[in-house]
Amino acid sequence: MTMSSESLVARSARSNSIGQQLERVFGRDFRVAWLFFLPTALLLGGLIAYPVFNAVYLSLHVAVGPTVGRFVGLDNYIDLWDDPMFRESVFLTARFTFFSVFFKFWLGLAAAVMLHQRIKFRNVLTALVLLPWIVPEVVTALAWRGIFDPVFGGLNNALLTLGLVDKGIAWLGTPELALPAVTAVNVWKGIPFFAVTLLAGMKSIDSEQYDAAAVDGASAWRRFIHITLPGLRYVIIVCTLLSTIWTFNNFGIIYLLTGGGPGGSTRVYTILAYEALAGLRYSFSVTVALAMAPFLGVIIFVLGRYMMTNNQRVDEGGLASTIVSAITWPVRMVGTVLGFVFGVVNNAVEDVLSGMSRVLSRGQPGGAFSQRTSKRASRAALYACLSALVAFELFPFYWVIITAFKTGDQIRTFRSIFWPEPFSLDNFVYMLQERPFMLWMQNTFSVALVATFIAILASSLGAYAIVRMRWRGQGPISTIILIAYLIPGVLLIVPLFQILVWLKLVNSLGALMITYPTFTLPFATWMLMGYYRAIPEELEEAALIDGCNRFQAFFRIILPLIRPALLAVALFAVTGAFNEFLMAFVFTTSEQYMTVGVGMAKMVIGDIFPFGPMSAGAIMMAIPVIILYTFAQRVMVEGLTAGSVKG
Repeated sequence: MTMSSESLVARSARSNSIGQQLERVFGRDFRVAWLFFLPTALLLGGLIAYPVFNAVYLSLHVAVGPTVGRFVGLDNYIDLWDDPMFRESVFLTARFTFFSVFFKFWLGLAAAVMLHQRIKFRNVLTALVLLPWIVPEVVTALAWRGIFDPVFGGLNNALLTLGLVDKGIAWLGTPELALPAVTAVNVWKGIPFFAVTLLAGMKSIDSEQYDAAAVDGASAWRRFIHITLPGLRYVIIVCTLLSTIWTFNNFGIIYLLTGGGPGGSTRVYTILAYEALAGLRYSFSVTVALAMAPFLGVIIFVLGRYMMTNNQRVDEGGLASTIVSAITWPVRMVGTVLGFVFGVVNNAVEDVLSGMSRVLSRGQPGGAFSQRTSKRASRAALYACLSALVAFELFPFYWVIITAFKTGDQIRTFRSIFWPEPFSLDNFVYMLQERPFMLWMQNTFSVALVATFIAILASSLGAYAIVRMRWRGQGPISTIILIAYLIPGVLLIVPLFQILVWLKLVNSLGALMITYPTFTLPFATWMLMGYYRAIPEELEEAALIDGCNRFQAFFRIILPLIRPALLAVALFAVTGAFNEFLMAFVFTTSEQYMTVGVGMAKMVIGDIFPFGPMSAGAIMMAIPVIILYTFAQRVMVEGLTAGSVKG
């Protein structure tokens, strides 16, 4: 008995020693952490990591359709840069991205500044400004395609009515105008993202700074330059980088508006990759997508440095910081020079204006009256600018609504262009009776709910493991998740299609239910990481002291506290599923399995565009998303700004 007891004690000691060594190598909580993170790891590995590696493999071979031929090494990349069509697509993508992000930032900043003022109905106006960001891409494309139409469009008819043009302009059919028109649509849809995030950033700036500056005699402009902009520095960087990546990878809006035409004038790199995919040139398609990886990698790397643990920049020093510093040095130098020049010019102009104001007001009575008049004029200008912004953001919705209630004869004969006369429900009846619209909606909801459930289940566990536990690799994994979220969908299409063929799921709802987590899961995980960090760790420590294990502490203590976060994630996942077009367009071909976006897109045959029925469908498609947003506006805005205003 004594020998047996000693043997058990020895084995126990060795076991404890091995466990301690493993904990020193892999981290204190590595066992339970990997149990939490396992669902996320399996999904990320199967749906993103494997497809990416498979795409790299295909790019090194000659692959035509499912047939993978000989190994060619880097020849595909060398040949690609010798292809004038590819070089032109890169140039178009760069132009589209630069001008889109430039105007989105400045207009979004202007919107945020106006909405930050103490004005009536500010919450309502904020909701209206945010509306273009949440509606599905198909609705956006339909609205603007109708507005830009050279014959029936609202823009040309408005210009003709005002006498500014003498004939209709083919905005989307002229090579010189197509890219600017598509850029304008992207700007329209992207303004709300900048407006809401920058508005949240402004609210986080200490108001005492403004009060102190006002007491010192600083004008509103000087307070904006020296307090607001420096206080928004982090938010501006994050928003601009995210918007750059999203815009650079844009496919749906451009494809639905122009299909890459006319004459390739809007054939950005994602359109080029899709055209190669449609032609079964698999290796060319993935090579096009991977050729953009260095540019995207630099942006993602810099972005990751701003969105690290606790949403703060990491300490300076080390190889990563050196790389970031070297990469961003030219941009920082240009920014420094431009900032210095702007400061000098701005100070000189302000001094001149201040001097002129003092000269004009010297000896003039009624200073208080003049001050009140100035405030009223400023208030009037504020409301005028805000009204113009809201009108710009809402006009496409107005155009879709009035078109939906017009008869086909009224549309063809240009009667009462800006108002239905008479009101008609024919278009709604056609979509509900002659088209399987309700089946498309049912398919969309089914896919959205399943993909959202998978994303929430895996992300809530995975994000908790990354934020709350100590295990080796959690830092790099959090960056990998950010990278996974920003990977262009066109890169994953070919490998995912091959996986679906192997699983015999092509042309089924199951194909979309499996593949949609490629964009919902990384986003949900990253968002929940920000929410978990806001919960005090003392709550879990108290539960563990009381005898709970990690799973009990998570389900009993933490999960009830993040219900608003889970709702925000669910809403964004559902709206993301409604927005998704590329995967649904490629993976489903039968009408019975189409989502509503794909079904409506395929109603367009050549140049025949049924504006009335499609406008009715767009309204019915947008209503569920708007209802979800209306009842959960607060959590959606919080979710949109989560992590963007901290640090």
